[in-house]
Amino acid sequence: MANDGQVMPLGDVAHIVMGLSPKGDTYNNDGVGEPLLNGPTEFGAIYPSATLYTTDPSRFSEPGDILFCVRGSTTGRMNWADRRYAIGRGIAAVRAKTGSTDTYYVYSCIAHYLDRLLALTSGSVFPSLSTGHFNSFEIPWPANHRRGAIVHILRSLDDKIELNRRMSRTLEKMAAAIFKSWFIDFAPVHAKAEGRDPGLPAEVSDLFPSSFEDSELGPIPKGWACSTVGDEFNLTMGQSPPGDTYNEAREGVPFFQGRRDFGFRFPTNRVYCTAPTRYAARGDTLMSVRAPVGDVNMAIDRCSIGRGVAAARHKSTSIFYTYYAFRSLRERFEVYNGEGTVFGSISQKDLRAIPWLAPDDVVVSRFDQVVGPIDQRVEINEVQNRRLAGLRDSLLPKLMSGDIELLATDGDRNEEVR
Repeated sequence: MANDGQVMPLGDVAHIVMGLSPKGDTYNNDGVGEPLLNGPTEFGAIYPSATLYTTDPSRFSEPGDILFCVRGSTTGRMNWADRRYAIGRGIAAVRAKTGSTDTYYVYSCIAHYLDRLLALTSGSVFPSLSTGHFNSFEIPWPANHRRGAIVHILRSLDDKIELNRRMSRTLEKMAAAIFKSWFIDFAPVHAKAEGRDPGLPAEVSDLFPSSFEDSELGPIPKGWACSTVGDEFNLTMGQSPPGDTYNEAREGVPFFQGRRDFGFRFPTNRVYCTAPTRYAARGDTLMSVRAPVGDVNMAIDRCSIGRGVAAARHKSTSIFYTYYAFRSLRERFEVYNGEGTVFGSISQKDLRAIPWLAPDDVVVSRFDQVVGPIDQRVEINEVQNRRLAGLRDSLLPKLMSGDIELLATDGDRNEEVR
């Protein structure tokens, strides 16, 4: 057993299983064989969702393993294995040799010291991590009772963060359903045209027409018009400042070159810029316009945007309408992910030309009023999660070093850890 305060190579305390891709002719989408993970495209907020299966798996993760991306620009992304998966060469599975509690401890260490691990990456085109990199990577390894107490504290914080995330996902689904009902399915108009109650307050129902008219986009609510994204939204295409103006020391304004730092709703402020050239305002919708096209976030702060990002806001200034409008365009953006010489991309001209419906601005404004309280709760959850994550990250090294006293449970007795 390692002594308190000891530093251990990861290979001494954890099993590392590097993925190995099966032959391509063994893949299928029919659920035959083992679910296969080749990279982070299958990753979710916590657990992956496999879309491919293989009848000739080579390497496996087990339930409770850490799933770690080891190749390309997404090296370092992690998920948890909720079941047994076949893993391809883009994935490694990591599990502590001493059980699930220590696996969670290992996960926390990797997340906290991720920059150090990524500094070991090699590869002339794509960064990659090898078994040797993992095995030699050193992490703090205090005594067993201290590791258990550390995990208890960290899990309490992570559980609250995850609870907030689940609440936010539910709230966003509610707001997205309202957007779809009003602006995609035209449910209130259909109800009124058929003499049914739209199920809305009278002051909202009265904003919708009771009939349709033909248009180049098909039947649309009477009085609404066919338009384009460029005519309905103010767009700002990003422009990258000189590379020597970027930093991670929080100097200047938050900067987003692409979608790398996009989150569930808001991006993470990781890179900053001291000489920004293009800005997005707080509340603007941020859209990835390069590799891949169509990922959407919302600016939680005024920020600088590089060439991989565009900022949008409806000309009525409606923030939430803009966000859900661009979310609804995701399928239309997919065609651009196969275009371009190397990476998928969409030009300003093509983005502006995408057909869009122009509803009455009063309906747009009322939508923002209806979903505003819902989305404000999402932002409150995000702000709280950032504070909790900051607390967790600041506590971890102090907990590991023993600077903070802990009360750990060892069997049926409480033991003070100093």
